[in-house]
Amino acid sequence: MHNIAPQYRPQPVAGFRPDASAMKAAKPSPLKVVDAGGGGPFPPVALEFDRDALLPHISANTMNVHFDKHYMGYLDKTNALLAGSDMAGLCLEEVIRRAAKGRKRKLLSNAAQAWNHGFFWKSLSAARSSTMGALLERAIIQSFGSLEKFREQFIARGTAHLGSGWIWLGHEQGKGAGGGLVISTTKDATPLWLGSGRTPLLVCDLWEHAYYLDWKNDRAGFLNGFITELANWQFAARQYDAIGSGQPRWRYPTTP
Repeated sequence: MHNIAPQYRPQPVAGFRPDASAMKAAKPSPLKVVDAGGGGPFPPVALEFDRDALLPHISANTMNVHFDKHYMGYLDKTNALLAGSDMAGLCLEEVIRRAAKGRKRKLLSNAAQAWNHGFFWKSLSAARSSTMGALLERAIIQSFGSLEKFREQFIARGTAHLGSGWIWLGHEQGKGAGGGLVISTTKDATPLWLGSGRTPLLVCDLWEHAYYLDWKNDRAGFLNGFITELANWQFAARQYDAIGSGQPRWRYPTTP
């Protein structure tokens, strides 16, 4: 078991660092989301931490805007679009696949954003540098050379991504003789697995609403905070272990 402690500290691209005292002044919101908006088959994925627990990297103000406005907006629109449709009753993953195949762009963009955000909430941890399993650590070293090189590549790739999107740590079946892990970015709302067969282990949101209130245009600083201190390595390890064991991987929940 390895503790992926923060070691790599790149310089901010714009010389900006968030004011921790100002961020702490933001009033935290309740831990759980009870109201699922307009209702529907897909509930919000509840946060597993208080909204101010990710300071100084992500403020409660950012979490409030990100979760309540952006994420819930995507989720409510998805549920509304599915109401009474021929896709009502399907899992969200299948909704996304069919929307992509049928070129139902409005449904695809909202459903995919809802899925990506749900996976992002699971990819976050307030535990600070949570430990990863031995199998995942070995795979990262085999795939990228070292944990340090992995962090550097993750930050560099995410910083270089043009426009909105997502950066993923994923597994690609049959990739070389190494650990089979890849760092990938996807544009706009596209999930890593859609049309690729790759399995996501971890994701970070590259849309500006995920970091701009705290970091302005310093995306590198935000990514550094995520990968060194906020990444939920226990969740990523469960995803990775499920690949080898044939166990189910994370799926978006449905309303009981």
